[in-house]
Amino acid sequence: MTTDPVRVSFVGAGGICRQRHLPGLARIPGVRLAAVCNRSAESSARARAEWGFEGIETDWRRVVDDPSIDAVFIGTWPYLHREISIAALEAGKHVFCQARMCMNWPEAVEMVQAADAHPRQVHMVCPSPFRVRWEPTVKLALASPEFGALVSVQVRSLSGVNRDLGQVSWREQKSLSGLNILQVGIFAETLHAWCGEYGELTARTRIEIPEKRVAGEVVAIDVPQVTIIAGTLAGGEHCTEHHSGVATDEECSEIVVVGSEGRLKVDLLAQQVLLIPHLPSGEMGTEAKLLDKEGQPWQVEAEFIAAIRAARRGESWRVSPDFREGARYMRKMQAIHDSALKGDFVSLADYPLAGPPPSAGGESR
Repeated sequence: MTTDPVRVSFVGAGGICRQRHLPGLARIPGVRLAAVCNRSAESSARARAEWGFEGIETDWRRVVDDPSIDAVFIGTWPYLHREISIAALEAGKHVFCQARMCMNWPEAVEMVQAADAHPRQVHMVCPSPFRVRWEPTVKLALASPEFGALVSVQVRSLSGVNRDLGQVSWREQKSLSGLNILQVGIFAETLHAWCGEYGELTARTRIEIPEKRVAGEVVAIDVPQVTIIAGTLAGGEHCTEHHSGVATDEECSEIVVVGSEGRLKVDLLAQQVLLIPHLPSGEMGTEAKLLDKEGQPWQVEAEFIAAIRAARRGESWRVSPDFREGARYMRKMQAIHDSALKGDFVSLADYPLAGPPPSAGGESR
């Protein structure tokens, strides 16, 4: 790996940035942390003291316009992702955008168009941690004779994350998070990579707790706390999903992929991947073969910086997901929203993303 300097600034250095991105960047030789711009000067000062940023900005536009920096990490809530991403690309910066990618499908289209207009600049959406950790094992298993041909997919993501009546997260406010619901987008990106996209789907959503009281004030909740999805993948396979943030009697986070010869269970709570062969009679078996309890390490920041250095040398670069790939899960979120409003199936072909990526620039894998 080359160690030529890469200067990075952050707009929004909270939660996931402190947990993953900043530690990941700190391990990469040559990376310099230029400026940090949080919602308050006090928060920015704490980030500067903890991580060694060179300076503080109070307006994200000055971060984007700074000619001395190479890349912008966007860690804000989704309501600002499109605006900052497009401004950064137009200012000649490489862009790493925190998931959730943006507010809705039209914003995703705008972000892809901006990325296509600047093909030499790296653009990346933070990938699903499920995908990063388990994808090599899962893809080998899905290609094995023990699994066979893909038949169907089942997702269950149940928790009590929305049950606290005295706490409102930004994830429960549509003005901040858009059409994103719970971890539906994270699972969507993962399923797209492993099994493909939906061809059509129908969805039902529900807000079980329509309001909460915080600091004596009533706050309306307008993001669904329960989502049920059913449909067929592009290859015709059936797929069902149950997502809930108000579960009371069960916590579950798993993807079960059924094949003609066996089924693959990715248990995200137990942190393991199991392959369960069908019985000779063709019935579902119960004896599981443990494929993986370790998974792959998180190397996302290193991949992003390596891509920047490749682009700087005039070479093609590869990151996943880039903006075009990330837009696929925003298309699914829009389809879920529209289906729930209509009470009927929708086809994902009704949400076209015009044109292939420019051949002169980066490549997504």
